[in-house]
Amino acid sequence: MQNYLDEFCYKLNRRYFGQKLFDRLIIASVYPYWYDCG
Repeated sequence: MQNYLDEFCYKLNRRYFGQKLFDRLIIASVYPYWYDCG
């Protein structure tokens, strides 16, 4: 039951990302290092 609820929350929170999900992942992984360079 917990796995079902976890998956439901995961999909619910990402329902508006659509095709932007990959872009958001890349930005989130690079963003902390972006400020160090500037």
